[in-house]
Amino acid sequence: MSRTWNWVQLVTGLLTLVLGVVAFAWPEATLRVVGFLFGLNLLVAGLARTAVLLFSAGYPMLNRILGIIFGVFVAIVGILCLRNVAGSVALLLLIVAIGWLLDGLAEIVLAIGSDRAGRGWRIGVGAVAMLAAIGLLIWPGIGLATFLFIGATLLCFLGICLMFVAIAGLRARPA
Repeated sequence: MSRTWNWVQLVTGLLTLVLGVVAFAWPEATLRVVGFLFGLNLLVAGLARTAVLLFSAGYPMLNRILGIIFGVFVAIVGILCLRNVAGSVALLLLIVAIGWLLDGLAEIVLAIGSDRAGRGWRIGVGAVAMLAAIGLLIWPGIGLATFLFIGATLLCFLGICLMFVAIAGLRARPA
């Protein structure tokens, strides 16, 4: 895999971490701001994953196809969040949970099909995203404040993990 992808991952991780910190810093943010931030995160993550897999030859074909499909779905969920930011909290929670579930599943599928450095971290990132999504789906009555806390925490954790994966890839010797 190219070093360019590692830099893209590093920047994506940093942006994800910044979004998490912003969500912590503005707990009283309106639903519009929260919906926009999470929708934007899902849109960027889905588009980045899709673009990299379209132009990368480092994965088996099946993994690339599945990753592209999941990336497109994550981007679509992000667009849905951006289109309905004033919608109900339950709808926003459902859309975000589906986005996290798809993104986590894509991360695991791609990690399994890869022999790159940081594979274990990538599986962990995917598992955490999926567990957070399942938690939101099981307890839909969760309050917005709790959602903000969980979402901000997850964004910070995922951002840090993505940066670790990128740094591991940058430090690995080219094959």
